[in-house]
Amino acid sequence: MYPLIHHTAYEPDPDHGPWFEQFRVMHFPEAWRTEFLDLYHRRWRRREQPQGLPIRRLNALLRATAPGVLATGRGAGSSSEVPWFYATEDQPAELIAPLLASWVMTLPPRTDKDPARAAEHEASLDRALALIDDVTPGWLHESVNLTAAGISAGGTAEPDRQLYHLLPERIGALLAARPLLMDGVELRFRQVTRDQGVELVSWPPRTYTKYKRTWYYSALVTVTVQTVPFTDRFRVHVSYGVRRWATGSPVRLQNGSGATVLLDAPMPWSEDSEPRHRLAVNSISLDRTLGAPVWSRQSLVDLLPELDIQHVYPKPAELTAAAADWLAGRGGVAAGILHDTDFGKHGVGAGLMPLERMLLDRWVEEGLRPFLRRVPALERVHRRSNPRLLATSHTKDPEKLAERARLRVEARRAAVRAVLDGRPLSLDVVWQTEETRDVLVAALRQWLDLPSAVPTMDGTYEWHADGLSVVLRARPLESLGSALRVVRETGLSRDQSVATAVRERAARMTAGLGTHREAVGIAFVEILGRDRFPAADTDPKSALRLGCAGAGRVSQFIVVPEDADGPLPERAGSAVADGMRQLGAMVPPEQKLDEALTDDMQYLALWHVRHQAGRSTRRAGRHLVALRIRPRDPVHPVQGWDEAEKSWVPYAQLLLTIAASGAAPAHQEEPDHAGTTAAEARHETERQIRSLLYQVRDRPTLLLANSGNLRKVWPGLSNGQLVKDSLVFHGEQPARLSLFGADLRVVLLRDTNSRGETAEWYAPGAQEDDTPGVSIGLWAPQSAGPDNRVFTSTVGKPPTAGTVRTDLRKLVPTTRWPHAPAATAWNPQALELIVLGCLSEQALEQTRRTDWPVDRPALLAAAVHQLRLHDEYHPLSRPLPLHLAKLAEQYLLPLSAEATPTAEAATSDDVEASSPSVEQ
Repeated sequence: MYPLIHHTAYEPDPDHGPWFEQFRVMHFPEAWRTEFLDLYHRRWRRREQPQGLPIRRLNALLRATAPGVLATGRGAGSSSEVPWFYATEDQPAELIAPLLASWVMTLPPRTDKDPARAAEHEASLDRALALIDDVTPGWLHESVNLTAAGISAGGTAEPDRQLYHLLPERIGALLAARPLLMDGVELRFRQVTRDQGVELVSWPPRTYTKYKRTWYYSALVTVTVQTVPFTDRFRVHVSYGVRRWATGSPVRLQNGSGATVLLDAPMPWSEDSEPRHRLAVNSISLDRTLGAPVWSRQSLVDLLPELDIQHVYPKPAELTAAAADWLAGRGGVAAGILHDTDFGKHGVGAGLMPLERMLLDRWVEEGLRPFLRRVPALERVHRRSNPRLLATSHTKDPEKLAERARLRVEARRAAVRAVLDGRPLSLDVVWQTEETRDVLVAALRQWLDLPSAVPTMDGTYEWHADGLSVVLRARPLESLGSALRVVRETGLSRDQSVATAVRERAARMTAGLGTHREAVGIAFVEILGRDRFPAADTDPKSALRLGCAGAGRVSQFIVVPEDADGPLPERAGSAVADGMRQLGAMVPPEQKLDEALTDDMQYLALWHVRHQAGRSTRRAGRHLVALRIRPRDPVHPVQGWDEAEKSWVPYAQLLLTIAASGAAPAHQEEPDHAGTTAAEARHETERQIRSLLYQVRDRPTLLLANSGNLRKVWPGLSNGQLVKDSLVFHGEQPARLSLFGADLRVVLLRDTNSRGETAEWYAPGAQEDDTPGVSIGLWAPQSAGPDNRVFTSTVGKPPTAGTVRTDLRKLVPTTRWPHAPAATAWNPQALELIVLGCLSEQALEQTRRTDWPVDRPALLAAAVHQLRLHDEYHPLSRPLPLHLAKLAEQYLLPLSAEATPTAEAATSDDVEASSPSVEQ
């Protein structure tokens, strides 16, 4: 057992003091902004005009082609107060001018059928181009403290805004200047600017050959600036991984989807022999109209040929046709397409194991001295890591195995009886292959230990055992599993046409199942893989789920064997477990804590669902899911809040209600516009949260929320606004927790959230040369005080992770393990648990309470940590209440209102309906 873990995170070193760097800084001239905005607004004649310029593409062009440009400031396109870019040397006007001119040419409308307006556009463009020569921005020499930060009212470090992009770029430059030596092989890195922080990609790529095919991959290091609640120093998080490159011939893009392309090109005005420091980000997609790959509007590769006539840059079709050739380079220019799972399997596995992560982290630690230091190591703060789980240790004793099986079945049956409340369990198996039908029936029998049974002529099974009444109906799916027929009619938008097709298919599914309101039911539906459908919105899965909901059924899908990976029995077992979970037959195991929590503690989990307009139903929607778990309730221990009925309903009923609300026009909403809808969403969400807290005042409550998920509609969950034992709502001062419930506790969770918000980790060995590994537990910084509120939760390895050695090296394979790159490495994500509110000594004093001992924050964090573990699940990525709340988002499937077309319907079949010829 490892006694400590290390975060791959760093903080300003107080022994060094401030870290000052000298930069040349340029601001975007106001005269440019005014003229360029006028030109750009001409593209938005019939729509709401944007407030700022689309400067992102220009910034990328500067970073890729202007020597010495380190970072570009965010917001420079809308405010002259924000620095435009930071450089290590002055940039001559003759260099900036052609870059700016190339970008300005992209601002006006491409075409305009009105001759008068076209002439005005041309004149406006001429004025803008002339202004580039007439106005020359000045350079400022500025000393920037790269460790500058303030402290929020709650005691959280708040780094200067500019550091979120400037500091990662500076760190990236420091690290890229130092090669990494691993087993005699030198790896060098290039910088790649991201929306959040910077990436370092080893270049040129490494190769791995197996079965006469060569695969390409690179080491990946990502650097971001983060904060930790109630911590007075900000953090720099560094994560490590593998960047895999697509090399298929050709690389096949999915219809309407795209891929990222990193471009390695010389600066137009430099010698080819000069070292290159960056890879430029571009994106490529399959254009429906052309039926061919094209560069996206944000890509800068289209602009480079105008600046550099000496080199040949790849065209999209050339790149996808010969990806491996362009990765190796042609005429001094190289380009790599990032691998995507849609492209199929890659010969190199994802991820790195702890030893390689530790070696990379030591290289980073050396490169950051003396400015930054590693954050303190973490030690265990609770003796018991697991709740009271059923035994799983290895044994061949038949009596022990039989007893374990009996206890598991007893627990499952008890959980199912709690959600049935005396009613029968109604199951439907809607199949496309007899093999899947039979394996699903066997898996359902095994789950509840039901005896074999002979179906009736119509495929119906019945069982009665241990107070359970189970009825299973098996029937073929037939044409209901085919692609949706999305018929475009004049006067209807694509989302309206999709809604019509979804409603028609859902109605047929409901009719096929029949309505069984008197019984609690699950429909297990066998479907085709998503690659079988010509476009995402022709996949019938959403329609089938809505149809099942209309019949009073929660739904669980399983893919036909020929389209799926993994053995069918395992997939069927997982499908049954997930189906039972949707019934709500899933309560947390009894906890094992150093001290007992109150017996009547209930858990309230909040999850904000936001369905994007670009997803399957092509319609946006929102829903706040509130889930309540009372583990000791004998009936319906898992319930959700029905906002329309203002009542708590069983979990399965909550899912059906969410499905119905999304399909009803009255509950739809448009995408955000200019912040108005976002403000309304924030106001409505905060109102609902206040109301929910009032609803649970009757007993001790532990509120669980994911900061990254909720803070957009509840800004008071942002790190800089957190105050211990208080809640903050928009426009209000922090309010003490007791005002929302005398026995209310609040624990916030943070995960990486695709932004590196939580740090990676590994468990170092006791000695310097010991192999590092992973370890389960609840952790806090060494020497943390009793009122420490921030903890780290780590869980064990799931069986699906395999048995990859923790000392496996993929970046530079050893002769002992030459095929190590093929291994898929696994490193469990650590959850950050913030005990925002509890009955602390100060909180009890404020309310003058003497009836309760002071809460230990570590005990509450331990209770939440143990909620990640369950007999029927591998270790969860989030506690069970939040896990169930998040999974409810599968049922939010908003549809456009029904509309009447203005002309005769088109007569196109499924494929034609989604083809470029009918897009408007």
